[in-house]
Amino acid sequence: MIGKPTTLDAILKAKEERAFKQKELLSRFPKASLISLSINIPSAIKLSHEAVVVHECAHQSIVSVLKQEGVELLFCESKIAPTGAESLFTCKSDANALKALTCKIENSHPLGRLMDIDVLDFTGNILSRHELGLAKRRCLICEEEAHRCAREQKHSYAELTAQIKKMVDEHAFAQSIALWCERAMKTEVELTPKPGLVDCSNSGAHHDMDIQTFYASIGAIKPFIADFVRSAKAYAHEDPKQSFVRLRQIGIACEKAMFEATQGVNTHKGMIFCLAVLCGALGRLKESKQNVTCKSLQTQMRSLCHNLVEEDLLHVKPNSAGARFFYETGSAGIRGIAQSGFSTVFENALPFFRQQKVLEGEEVALKKTLLLLISILDDSTLWSRGGIEGLHYAKTEAHKLLHVKAKMENLDTLLEKFDADMTHKNLSPGGSADLLAITWLIAEILEF
Repeated sequence: MIGKPTTLDAILKAKEERAFKQKELLSRFPKASLISLSINIPSAIKLSHEAVVVHECAHQSIVSVLKQEGVELLFCESKIAPTGAESLFTCKSDANALKALTCKIENSHPLGRLMDIDVLDFTGNILSRHELGLAKRRCLICEEEAHRCAREQKHSYAELTAQIKKMVDEHAFAQSIALWCERAMKTEVELTPKPGLVDCSNSGAHHDMDIQTFYASIGAIKPFIADFVRSAKAYAHEDPKQSFVRLRQIGIACEKAMFEATQGVNTHKGMIFCLAVLCGALGRLKESKQNVTCKSLQTQMRSLCHNLVEEDLLHVKPNSAGARFFYETGSAGIRGIAQSGFSTVFENALPFFRQQKVLEGEEVALKKTLLLLISILDDSTLWSRGGIEGLHYAKTEAHKLLHVKAKMENLDTLLEKFDADMTHKNLSPGGSADLLAITWLIAEILEF
């Protein structure tokens, strides 16, 4: 949904629906006031990545201010659609006081110029900044009145979009990365069909979870992703291994939140580890003002995970799944991948995905990249469910499918059969799914 262009008709319809919802809420809560939040994005793509980040920042700011000022929040609802991101807050408060609070957010928040926060009194009247003696909103680029610049079309969409990207990157970097990670996890789980994995069609070999379990897990994980980035930025100049210890501590808290959200089901434990390392690398690069490239990312990830295999596997008793996998197969699993700077992703999955995306589009590219990963990865999840025999079966079948020249419809038919076989054998390539999400994520961040 994010990044898809919309139409004028759709925008006008959304505006009508918002007005109807506002009227309905004011009727449901007599004498209450209403805050209506939308985002100023001068583009045909109203739901850009940046728009969602700004909406999240604005929403959090409004909730925080209302709580700080002791304003009773009667109702809150958000809507994320191709026509934009918006929220409605029904409050037990004087409308003029609310308008003063929201104007303060617009004026003081570094992304405030992108926030459009209206306040309606109990009659439905929209209060203006002018009534409070406040100046009109300023242009993002030249500091002139925004309305005048828009009317005269003084700045191109390209200029405005570039400025918005710059503002978000400067003032909401951690939130932006968290959104990318959320999108990556949703992209992976929603990809359908997949062999033995949870998707939109079924739960694969997993009898204790479905796609709703994954959505709950993703929601629990997301706040900690921003913490990964902030921690890495704040301590970017200390020894990478010490930074890794900090990231691991946040990861432990993140795992706890995941298990609470899923009622004890392990949906993303491996993914949390991958995200901690990747976000740690991104945070360190951001703070040191280095460009994000494949080389710089790998360098940072290797430094964070230096000697990880030796410390976690060689010098401990084989009392964890990862350690038992290491001692039985000789493969270091995700720790070995991390210590290499995720070489499997950068040297195999990422270039393959990019090439296939150009040739056949993103969805086919993702499915084929998943097959590639299954075919080359010593996936500990497969081993834990089917032993060496199960691991070998999945790798062999994925390799065969990868080299079948099939169009989209035929590919899905083959994947559905592979899914049925994997499910019957109770096999699930969870580690490959994690690296697929990481591949998509890195590709998007590098392009962004």
